[in-house]
Amino acid sequence: DVTSFEIGQAFEYIQKRAVRDAILNEGKRCDGRATNQVRPISGEVGLLPRSHGSAIFQRGETQALVLATLGSTEDSQSLDSYGGGETSKSFILHYNFPPFSTSETGRFGSPGRREIGHGALAERSIQPMVPEEAEFPYTIRLSSEIMESNGSTSMASVCGGTLALLDAGVPLKAPVAGISVGLVQEANKNILLTDIIGSEDFFGDMDFKVAGTRAGITGFQLDLKLA
Repeated sequence: DVTSFEIGQAFEYIQKRAVRDAILNEGKRCDGRATNQVRPISGEVGLLPRSHGSAIFQRGETQALVLATLGSTEDSQSLDSYGGGETSKSFILHYNFPPFSTSETGRFGSPGRREIGHGALAERSIQPMVPEEAEFPYTIRLSSEIMESNGSTSMASVCGGTLALLDAGVPLKAPVAGISVGLVQEANKNILLTDIIGSEDFFGDMDFKVAGTRAGITGFQLDLKLA
């Protein structure tokens, strides 16, 4: 009388134990890397000749195509300031995560929680390095199009966004990069994993995204499953 749902749960538990035991007891990850090893990285700029700046950033099976567009200060986004604060926004980053990036079909529609949250994280990670309006009087829009996803597309958007901005001639104060760090913990044993992939995120205990320059951290976000 075992249902297909119960079989699926049992199979998922077996997968979870296999992944976690291999990491904790043997120091082996799903793709054979060491715990502190980053997947192969590549980047290229100037792919799209009609855009002001463009870049493609790849880390393992995660790939982001990022476009930079410059406009006048009149193109800045207006903000309501009924409660005080800024009345406009001149640096904007949009993040798009189409279903094909994870080999799925699906409908394209308005941004969901993922698009809004990942875009906000990437935006606030780069924004501190964007020059002040008095120094560089342009509105800047970055659009990160995720072409392929297997771990931390928001940090790929940060890396690709930096490349696209530099390609567009934006005088950044410093280049920004980002990476994700995972954790597997049981009893008194815990192992940190640099540059986690999807299965390590799903079966692991943490997804800590951190971005910054050589001088320090500009943005971070923590997803923790431990009590």
